[in-house]
Amino acid sequence: MKLRRTLIASAAVVALFVPVAACSSDSSSSNSTSTTAGSGAQITDTACPFTGTVGTSSGGKSGASSALGSIVNSKQGCADNIQLKLGSTVGAWTAAYATGPVLDASGATVATQGSAALVITLQQGTWSGSPAAPTTVLPVQLDYVKSINVVSGSGGTLLIVFGLSAKKPYQASDSQTPAYISLGIG
Repeated sequence: MKLRRTLIASAAVVALFVPVAACSSDSSSSNSTSTTAGSGAQITDTACPFTGTVGTSSGGKSGASSALGSIVNSKQGCADNIQLKLGSTVGAWTAAYATGPVLDASGATVATQGSAALVITLQQGTWSGSPAAPTTVLPVQLDYVKSINVVSGSGGTLLIVFGLSAKKPYQASDSQTPAYISLGIG
């Protein structure tokens, strides 16, 4: 418990967003939502004391749209932290490791770096950032994330495809005020 408080305080000071927000189960804020793990148990990587899942996670508001404006990444200890900054709402989303090639709306394969691809799918998503989608956002000094691609998916979805050095445990959570999805990979 003392370690969690220390991490929360450290994260607030340096404006890191994950995995602290995802780990905090006693949050008094009603604006933050926990993810629902659809499959896969919580696991801890022995090389990095980080607990997460390699299964499917989901969250957001069903039927709401999401406008992704920017992607911010940072590092805390052995965890890569990513924050997807959205417009005014967080619509329904899922996060899952790809089991085959990731395809964009045209059916073309999304090129990623690394041996694993973690995909966040925004069900009614658009990219309002610059340059226009498809685009590649370069991660800054991260251990596991090697590439980040934002592409249109089928059926009006937006895909954020993380190329990872290996399949690692992750935590995902979202907040409606301000609207963002946080992802911690360790």
